[in-house]
This record gives sequence, structure tokens and C-alpha cells, in this order.
Amino acid sequence: MNFDWEFNHLGMMVADRDEILNYYQSIGLGVSVGPQPLLPYQEGDGEITFYRELDGDPISHKYKTGGAHNFNDGQSQIGNCQLEIYPMKPGPGMFISRYIEQKGGGINHIAFNTNDIERDTQYFKDLGCELVFNVSINGNTIENYIDTRLHGDLMISLRPEADSWEKSWRENNKSHPLVKDWTFYGVGLCVKDINAAVNYYSKLGFVRDSDIGFENEWRINSQNFSIGKIHFVLINAVEESIYNQSLQQRGEGLSEIIFEVPDLDRALIEMENKGVKILIVSEDKSMASIDTREKGNILTKLIQKV
Repeated sequence: MNFDWEFNHLGMMVADRDEILNYYQSIGLGVSVGPQPLLPYQEGDGEITFYRELDGDPISHKYKTGGAHNFNDGQSQIGNCQLEIYPMKPGPGMFISRYIEQKGGGINHIAFNTNDIERDTQYFKDLGCELVFNVSINGNTIENYIDTRLHGDLMISLRPEADSWEKSWRENNKSHPLVKDWTFYGVGLCVKDINAAVNYYSKLGFVRDSDIGFENEWRINSQNFSIGKIHFVLINAVEESIYNQSLQQRGEGLSEIIFEVPDLDRALIEMENKGVKILIVSEDKSMASIDTREKGNILTKLIQKV
């Protein structure tokens, strides 16, 4: 499989969207710069098909698209990374509501743009991954959620190639003067069995960039996979660590977001000045973990850009 995809966004499900947006902006991490366009700007007939439960029967909702854009803010810009923050109520309902009930808030999907959404969706279905969420406009699919939760509990969302409207919207967000000059590197996924997780992501066709290795300062075994420029770091805590705490609190899943920064020392000073705790710094001063778990349950790792 040739994953010629472009990263679109990370999706965080929470009970209180404004709480997360305010928190990230207060610590200088993400800037609340404008609305998250859940759908492209197209006139026509839309339809959303989703599951009431994680393994339940699908329900479809039809609606009219286009018209005035809804400017409810639901997006935090962290460097060049869009973080979609979507509010859901815990309890019975669609599968994302169950996610909140079972695990609490957190990032549960990563979205990409592809030049052939039907082909790539079928690729995953042929590997046994179910389609759990579909959005269409005028009969054309504009988003599919793929169930890739088996190890690492992270779904993949696929969208068609971004049009000029979406591209201009992205550039406008990144140009905001308060947005950091950070580059999204990827995500860290806590897993209980790293060998099983490695086999799973290899089966899905992700590129294996390294062998399993031990990271002394973090007390973990890790394995790096990638899709294009985006890295998926599988994390297995072999001793007591910040990742043990993540596993105990939420089970397997996305535990950290990772960014390359042009000046790590400066970035750490800026975050400390905002009251953010620096948890771990590598011996060679090239990497650090900072504690951004207070709202949203997600750590942040910073890497010195070479």
C-alpha cells in the first residue's frame, strides 16, 4: 500500500469543548483561531451514517449542506497541526459517546486526505477493519472512519483531497501571530503488548522505521512506524513511568502528541513561564516531555529540529 496521504487533523472527543480550548490557549500550547469545518463547503444533500454503539446498527441522518458557515469554535491550532475538539456526552448514544463514557476525554482519531478514498477504504476493509462512520454529500463520500483500534485504540479518518477552500482556511489558521512555529511529528500510542502491536501495524501496511528499542530516560520500549511524514510511535512501559499512568487511567490509546521545534531550550522556557511542568529531558537535550494532561489527558513531547 502506498500511503500518499496528507495529514488533515487530530480528533479529540471531550465532554466540555470550551474547557479544552481555554486550557490549551492559557498554557500557550494551542491557539483557538477559528471554526473546524467538519465538512467541505459544498451545496447539496448531505448524509451521515454512524453507529449507535461501537458494534451496533448504523443510523443515517440527512441534511442540507452549504449556506452560511457555522462559526462555532471547535479547533485549536498547535503549530501546523489542527486539533479538532468535538464535544460529546457520556452514556448511551453513538459510539463516540461510549468512548467518552469508557475512557474519558482524549484523542481517538487521526484524519488524512487521500486522492482515492474508496480505494483506500476498501484496502482496510479487506484487512478486516470495519467502516464505523461515513459522511457523504450528493452521494459522494467526504469522510470515512476506519476501525483500526485493535492495538493502540486509534481510528483513522479518511477524507478526499483538500480543495482550495480548505487549503486557504488552513493557511489562514497557521498565519495567526500566536501560533507556534512547531512542526507536527506524530503521535505516541501506549500499548500493552508491543510485539502484537508491531505485527498489527505491519499488517496494516504502515512503514516500519526502526526496530524495537529501549529509551532509558522514559523507561519504555518503543517502535516507530510512519505514514508519509507522520510518525506512529508504539510505546510499551517496562517500568513505572508517565506512560504507566496513562495506561492505568485510560488503557491503550494515544498518550502524547509530538512536535519538532526549532529551539527546544526556548520552547521549554516559554512553556515553564506559562506554568507547564517539564517532566523529562533527554541526556543529550534533544527531546523533552511536558505535562499537558490537566485537560484532555494528553502529554506533549518536543524534539529539537535538526
